[in-house]
Amino acid sequence: MARVDIHAHILPGLDDGPVTVEDSLAMARMAAQDGTDTIVATPHYRDMELERQTPQMVRDLADTLNAALQIDSAQGNAPPVRIFTGMTNRLDTSLPDLVDSESAITLNRTRFLLVEPPFNRVPPYVEDVIGRLLTQRLVPVLAHPERNIEFQRRPKRLQNLVDQGVVVQIAAGSLTGQNGAGARRAAEQFIRRGIAHVVASEMHAVESPRSPILSDAFDIVVELFDEREAVDLFDINPDMILEGHSPHSERTVAPRVPRVWIRIPSVKINIPVSDRVKRRWQRRIRRIRRLTNRG
Repeated sequence: MARVDIHAHILPGLDDGPVTVEDSLAMARMAAQDGTDTIVATPHYRDMELERQTPQMVRDLADTLNAALQIDSAQGNAPPVRIFTGMTNRLDTSLPDLVDSESAITLNRTRFLLVEPPFNRVPPYVEDVIGRLLTQRLVPVLAHPERNIEFQRRPKRLQNLVDQGVVVQIAAGSLTGQNGAGARRAAEQFIRRGIAHVVASEMHAVESPRSPILSDAFDIVVELFDEREAVDLFDINPDMILEGHSPHSERTVAPRVPRVWIRIPSVKINIPVSDRVKRRWQRRIRRIRRLTNRG
């Protein structure tokens, strides 16, 4: 099953993502070659507000990019990939009013709204804003809470929001360690506690740390937990959200307990190879390790 990425800064010229259509195409190609067939473009509302850009511009740019991708796929440059629309909305007291004025875009025109909290703290008005959004029959999708210091220290507060109906989206870069050790530990803990529903790339460019690559984080979830959990987080749950359905309910996930670990020696090859080939071989080695250790 192909992966579904619900948090991506892929539309050109709207925020701190790509600048040109060609940049956007390069990101979409990389995502498609990595196994993603659906991407939700979620530009920052704040950046669009400063530049006086409208929600209609998001839809128009998505249409332009989709048309270019169809041509690209027909020419055999990359597997097919679809672009849907959404928005990264800042979690503040004005958000419910932005929803009423139709300035905030939901994910694929569903009731799910991507909401970004601050990184350093959880504001005291969070529960009130979340409650107002729920009253408006919206489901807040909380972006990368594992990067928030307070949620790292007090996961029970995130648990309380999930109990109210909030959906949690983890950043792929947190699982791979690119967002720091604290974010990595919190991401693993949230998955283990059953309060993480989706993993997304949060792509901004073809380069790390926020690239379109999801397969590395997918493999990490398989190694730490199991393949079923990875498929839920990367495929089934985000697809259900885009169809307007609630993702699988929370459950506690037991980490995989390794049996006998066999160390595979590293081999240095002086022949230059592309990053894509390196990632492919790294995934193959991880699969070999998993199969060996299961035996």
